[in-house]
Amino acid sequence: MKHILILCLFFNIGCQFPIEHSELPETQKFLLIDAQITENYLKLNVAYSLLNVTSRGEYTLPNPPQTSAYLIDGQGVKYTINNTVGGIDTLFKGRVGNTYQLFLEADGNMYVSEKETMRACPELDSVIVLYSREQFRARIDELYDGFDVYAQAQDMSGVKNYYQWEWSHYSKATHCGKVFSSTEDRDLLIPCVPSTCWSILTGNRVLIESDQLKDGNLLVKQVVRVPFVLPPNKYYLRVEQRAITPSVFNHLNAIRDKAENLGTLFDVPAQTSFNPNVFNVNDRGEKILGAFNVFSSRYKIIYIDMLQKIPGAQVKSIVETEFFVTNFLTSPCTEQANRTAIQPEGWIE
Repeated sequence: MKHILILCLFFNIGCQFPIEHSELPETQKFLLIDAQITENYLKLNVAYSLLNVTSRGEYTLPNPPQTSAYLIDGQGVKYTINNTVGGIDTLFKGRVGNTYQLFLEADGNMYVSEKETMRACPELDSVIVLYSREQFRARIDELYDGFDVYAQAQDMSGVKNYYQWEWSHYSKATHCGKVFSSTEDRDLLIPCVPSTCWSILTGNRVLIESDQLKDGNLLVKQVVRVPFVLPPNKYYLRVEQRAITPSVFNHLNAIRDKAENLGTLFDVPAQTSFNPNVFNVNDRGEKILGAFNVFSSRYKIIYIDMLQKIPGAQVKSIVETEFFVTNFLTSPCTEQANRTAIQPEGWIE
């Protein structure tokens, strides 16, 4: 069987850790326990890995396990988790300095996490946007002319800190589905219902750093390169900086090292990195996917003006060659990892 990397996007709700199945027996089923505890929400996704994956991208998605779960904090307070399939619980608010432990039962098996303490995240002082030309690229490449985006923050001295950066780009969705037309001999785009729908693009690189050599100094991290293209006229970008725990940092570092050593996440990867801090209480050897990620974060939302004049550079236009089926077909704007009907914070028309 051809080696394939399976991402959490296949679960249709998204998660933060790449899952690679190339070394795993096709008939073996693995449990995914992926949790986020933040100052603003709690999120838990419990599912099974894909089965019968073929080189053509076909797969079987097993039903999620029967699950119950709860948290216990450092003061012994218990919090029952009602949604275990990826929903965000905004009633829960994590606190910096507090310790959390996850307890979970899935299809009769008991799982528990290590105790993780939420670390303080320094303010994201600024997000810097610098135009540059990458002359090693072909002129027709969208990233030939582009904007390098940097996050800048002041590290807190005297404490071992571990950071992760994420970014997301929102744009008005042009369609929510496709259908092939034999008459036209091409795909036709199906409009969204409601029409106020946004597509979401997120990064697939692992962006992490420790302050081992930068204690108390200025942190500057390149987060993403944005192409100088139209549309949109204004490019919406949300940049998030996280203070993560050592176990999650080491987990992400292992994933990053494999990707860099082997080329890309879509090259033939090494053995999967399994969950670093959740285990089966009766079988510590069980291999589990995901992670228990406890973090605080800071973020900024910026817009990059694509109508600005840059000497020597010309904005590229992206021409949509397909067209809508407007008379009889529509597609719902369902909540997914790459789509939402909820207007992004700070959105400007």
